Amino acid sequence: MPISRSRQQSQDALLVRHLQAFFGALEPEAMELLRHSLAWVEISGGDTLLTQGEPGDAMYLVVSGRLRAFVHAEGSGPQRVGDIVRGQVVGEMSLYTGEPRAATVVAVRDAVLARLDRPAFQRLLACSPQLSIAFTTQIIHQLQTSRQGRKPVADKLVTIGLLPITTGIALPDFAARLAAQLSALGRVGVVSRHDIDQQLEQLGLGPSDNTDKETQRRIAILLDQIEAEHDFVLLLADATPTPWT
Repeated sequence: MPISRSRQQSQDALLVRHLQAFFGALEPEAMELLRHSLAWVEISGGDTLLTQGEPGDAMYLVVSGRLRAFVHAEGSGPQRVGDIVRGQVVGEMSLYTGEPRAATVVAVRDAVLARLDRPAFQRLLACSPQLSIAFTTQIIHQLQTSRQGRKPVADKLVTIGLLPITTGIALPDFAARLAAQLSALGRVGVVSRHDIDQQLEQLGLGPSDNTDKETQRRIAILLDQIEAEHDFVLLLADATPTPWT
């Protein structure tokens, strides 16, 4: 399905922000070279991105959404080893070693990623000394973190769902009081179905109960943008079990 111009611009802005945070200051030429070497990938919540034991041929930068990594040990079920969130990279070691995937990675919710395969990675190393140093620095950092037994720091969970379990609850009033208390700790966003539907309407999509993939993907992008701009996000459910709830 073609990506709308406004959506593409939004994804590009998020991509550049994450690349700058991950690699640090890059010269404009190096940044452009890197961006043009990446391919967009979209996966739905519940889909598997990487499978443990399969050949590793690419790395992925999470632009929006959330992934979860599991390790399957012999004689036991899958063990959760961590989450990969926006701005983080998964599968980068395979670009250097070519070894099989060490874990299975599944999308917790709809996710948009930028993919860099091994041929493109090798071209970047050959064409740009700055990118070569930036990649090597990140790999060394990952190895040091792993060797010292420390896990990379992920972004905190900022989203709180508010769901009424009995009738007669004035949920917006409760959300406003809770937001006032949380505001002492950081920026707070309050989001209802009406808020999302308004933004979808401006994009020529929606409403949120529309089950087509483009609408649902756009909702995932909107929620991720809201999370990126706030320390806490309160999602207000409807009074009944609607698709939004």
